[in-house]
Amino acid sequence: MQIIRAFIANQLGFPSGWFGRLLLRLLNRNNAAMNDLVLQLLHLQSGVHVLEIGFGGGDLIHKIVNTGIPALIVGVERSPEALNICQQRFQHFIHQDKVELYLADATKLPFPDHHFHRLCTVNTLYFWSDALQVLTECHRILLPGGKLVISYTSKAFLDKQKFSQHGFVAYEVAEVEMMLKTAGFTEISTFSGKSTHHQEFFCTCGLARDASAKAKS
Repeated sequence: MQIIRAFIANQLGFPSGWFGRLLLRLLNRNNAAMNDLVLQLLHLQSGVHVLEIGFGGGDLIHKIVNTGIPALIVGVERSPEALNICQQRFQHFIHQDKVELYLADATKLPFPDHHFHRLCTVNTLYFWSDALQVLTECHRILLPGGKLVISYTSKAFLDKQKFSQHGFVAYEVAEVEMMLKTAGFTEISTFSGKSTHHQEFFCTCGLARDASAKAKS
C-alpha cells in the first residue's frame, strides 16, 4: 500500500506515461468544484491576461477560454506529458493567439514584471520546493492591483491520506495567508468549498500592490 501511495503521490506532482495521462483526466473531474470557485473568484474582465500555474489536464483553462472574456490565457506546467496533451486540446485557441502554453518551473517564471492581470493555480501548492519563492514570483509578474487565486486541499485531509509522507507539503490556511502577505499581497481573504468527494478545500486570494506601496509598509 505504501508503494502504491508513493507512486500516486509522485504522479500527482509530475504526471508521466500512460498512468499520468489517465490521472490528468481524473484530475479534470476531481478538481471541478475547485476550478469553478477559482473561476468565480478571478472576477474576469474584458481584455485581461490570465496565467495559470500547473494547468494539468487543462480543465480550468477550458472554462476560462470559453467565457470569451480574457484577451489571453497563458499556462505553465512542469510536466511534458500535460503540456503535450493540452497543446493538442487547445490547438484551435493557440492558433488564434488566445492561449499560450509553456514548460516552466514556478520558482522562476519566464515573464517580465507586471505582465498579468490575474493569476491562478489549483492543487499545486504542495509540490513547490519553495512556496514563498513561487508566491514572490507571482507577485512580481502581476500588475499592481492584479489578483492571485490559489486553491488547495485542507491539511487535515492530506494528513489523513498520509500524502505528507510522500513529498506533499500541506499548509494550514493561516500559513498560506501569511506567505501571501510576506510575498507582498494585500486584501487577503480565504473561501472554502467541498469537492465532488465532499473533501474540504480552500481558495486564498490576494491583490498585488506596487513596489512603492510595498517599500513604504
